[in-house]
Amino acid sequence: MTVTEPLLEVDQLNVGYGEGIVISGLSFAIEAGGSLAVLGRNGAGKSTLMLALAGHLTPRSGRIRFRGNEIADLAPHRRCRLGIGWVPQGREIFAPLTVEENLQIAATNGPWTIERIFEMFPSLKARRTNFGDQLSGGEQQMLAIGRALVTNPRLLLLDEPLEGLAPVVAQDVARCITAITETESMAVILIEQHAGFALRLARQAIILERGIAVRNGESSAIAADRGALEQYVGIRKPGRAA
Repeated sequence: MTVTEPLLEVDQLNVGYGEGIVISGLSFAIEAGGSLAVLGRNGAGKSTLMLALAGHLTPRSGRIRFRGNEIADLAPHRRCRLGIGWVPQGREIFAPLTVEENLQIAATNGPWTIERIFEMFPSLKARRTNFGDQLSGGEQQMLAIGRALVTNPRLLLLDEPLEGLAPVVAQDVARCITAITETESMAVILIEQHAGFALRLARQAIILERGIAVRNGESSAIAADRGALEQYVGIRKPGRAA
């Protein structure tokens, strides 16, 4: 019987800032094409985890293996070349560049082309010559997602993709993220305050509390664990946004 190696494997990860430890002893794995929601209150360590996976924080100890390679010490651009795409909290698009230039600077050969991004986000196509700082918050988020997708990643990291968006815009972005996870072969790790959306989207979920995984399993089981959601995430009705 052939055992398939996980696409990403995190083993006993410890990450922090200065003298403080934020992520402590975290372990999980995600398969190719899999999906994982990372939940928890503000300050639980969710974005710290994303920074460590993307290469912007070096772990104190532990392992991060991607496609069989140890990447804990690799720079962010080398992780991107290996196939990790990152949509950071706050978007961090290149404001002095146009929409098209933001995409061109990141594009690699693969199924996700600039024109395909424009098909997914028609408003970006209409504003392809506008500079990044001329876009609305929703358009900037679409551009940040598009910029990650044109790197043609094997793993897509999404850090609070619906944060600060008007409800109707958030619904559009959520529909696109759902389509990506349902129809594409890439794996997705999602951090999202809208816990109901995250649990519906992802097949697996982790709840963090002070950097420690207090729940780890199938999203359906975690969505049904009302006590854990109330205690660690702060929502009172599973399946609805926090």
